[in-house]
Amino acid sequence: MLSRTVGGRYHILGYLGGGGFGQTFLAEDRHLPGHPRCVVKQLKPRKTDDGALEAARRLFDGEAQALYQLGNHAQIPRLLAHFEENEQFYLVQEYVDGDLLSNELRHRCLPEAEVIEMVLDILKTLSFVHGHQVIHRDIKPSNLIRRRCDRTIVLIDFGSVKQVSSQPVETDGCISITIAIGSMGYMPNEQLAGQPCLSSDIYAVGMLALRALTGLDPKRFRKDPRTSEILWRDLVTVSPAFAVVLDQMVRYDHRQRYPSAQDALQALQALTQSAVSQPSQPPLIAVSDGYLAWLERGDELFQHNRYHEALAAYEKVIQAKPNHEQVWFKCGLAFESIQDFEQAIAAYDRVIQLQPHDYLPWLKRANVLGALQHYDRALAAYDEVLRLQPENYWAWNDRGQLLEKLQQVEEALTAYDRAIQLKADFQLALDNRKRLLLRLQRVETLYQLQYYDEVIAACDRALRQDSDDTGAWLMRGMALENLDRLPEAALSYHQVVMRQKDDHITWFKLGHVMEKLRRYHQATLAYNQVVRIQPDNHWAWYQRGFALQCLSQPRKALAAYNQAIHIKPDFQAALTARQALLNRLTHHQNTSAAKVAHSAEVATTHTNSQS
Repeated sequence: MLSRTVGGRYHILGYLGGGGFGQTFLAEDRHLPGHPRCVVKQLKPRKTDDGALEAARRLFDGEAQALYQLGNHAQIPRLLAHFEENEQFYLVQEYVDGDLLSNELRHRCLPEAEVIEMVLDILKTLSFVHGHQVIHRDIKPSNLIRRRCDRTIVLIDFGSVKQVSSQPVETDGCISITIAIGSMGYMPNEQLAGQPCLSSDIYAVGMLALRALTGLDPKRFRKDPRTSEILWRDLVTVSPAFAVVLDQMVRYDHRQRYPSAQDALQALQALTQSAVSQPSQPPLIAVSDGYLAWLERGDELFQHNRYHEALAAYEKVIQAKPNHEQVWFKCGLAFESIQDFEQAIAAYDRVIQLQPHDYLPWLKRANVLGALQHYDRALAAYDEVLRLQPENYWAWNDRGQLLEKLQQVEEALTAYDRAIQLKADFQLALDNRKRLLLRLQRVETLYQLQYYDEVIAACDRALRQDSDDTGAWLMRGMALENLDRLPEAALSYHQVVMRQKDDHITWFKLGHVMEKLRRYHQATLAYNQVVRIQPDNHWAWYQRGFALQCLSQPRKALAAYNQAIHIKPDFQAALTARQALLNRLTHHQNTSAAKVAHSAEVATTHTNSQS
């Protein structure tokens, strides 16, 4: 799939992941200005007979229409297109720049307040989904992205679409799914049985909360042998009210859970609110007890780009919780959004004081300092990010861009190389490195990285300045050859040997291209020049022999093979070619002798019969 274009416009840049239901790719839309990035999901039906394919097609169209509606929410990627190609189904969605929640939870447990904040964020989005009578079916940390720009959680990879890749079975006019869609540990029993309901998603969110609180994989939680309920309360201490909410979210019997995300959201919001606002007035919240409500209000205002009001709400949280590092971080984001960069730096510095080992405030601090053109201070901040997280490929890329601005191009190239070593399909770093190499006219490096079109463009620019630049003609020919543009490659190599008649390397390359074009006479002439310049070049003698053999000159070919073997007695390619040619010549001689003998015998028989 890599480097392919699907749907006539979506060019695949890299592989993001996948499994039995299909594959996901990073792509760019070649039909829109600037080629914006997007995500392409390829779904392959398990059965491709006419009936199954038609059922999958109907299901795909229905699910796509549902996703179009869901894409109106700010925390669900928009569905940009859906289409079928070669009996495979494709979804094209908005690209979300952020970090998977699975990475965030991998190395630490979250305190209760952060878990409540996270669950509230998820349930708000899920309420919108359930309001459209859609079940997500696959809520888990790797299907949640904490968006880089605002730190809110985005819901991705709806399991309903995976039905297309499962095996549909007709039952009384309805399609049922024989494969349970979801992830073990986050799937309740009814979903395992292929009968998910809205409260199945509530179970998954509850298990996600327990995972965040305890650090334990959901599959490892003990269960009551009598009731099958999750036994978790001895693993972590939380407030009694929050424990009651969690218990109801993860009940074994779906009828005992909150029936939908809205019900669970209301129950959780009740924990955070200590006063009720008038309908037309901001909520009157007791700051000491209700800071989470102010936090929720600030987040909502932030989502609607009302940054000054969001900052006022966050200030209420800070009055109650002056060491709440997440709120300070959100203040930094809000200040950054209104371009109050000095205040943003102060907020990020406060986060760093509270969480000195957290790389993210250092990264944001570096970005803001770069925007202020304080490049030396920004570079120091990036160095601190990489001290804390040496394998942060984003930081390496951003550091490279900063080094470019400081005119430290070699160090910038090293930074881009490191980013790509850490993530081979990191397209932004790949593009930055290629752009810088082009700017520096590093043609040989571009060639080694297989950027052949860019090599040709760079060589053309060089040749416009100096048409006698044989190095540019040679690299141009090599790039064209790798792109199978052989006649053009031959013309470029001709330009070299016209100016440097003793360039044996280019003569050899010219001979090889002529062979590929089946112009064996010209190939032989080129190899003649190589052995004139380098009489002991065994490869040239061997290739000359091959070209002569293709010209039906076996004796001369045999002489060329013999010369190659004389120079290098263990040259296996020439030994094999010579033996094959000798066998053919022997067979030809035997056949010719047999024909002569047969003709003589026929003539003798004819003479005797006349006698």
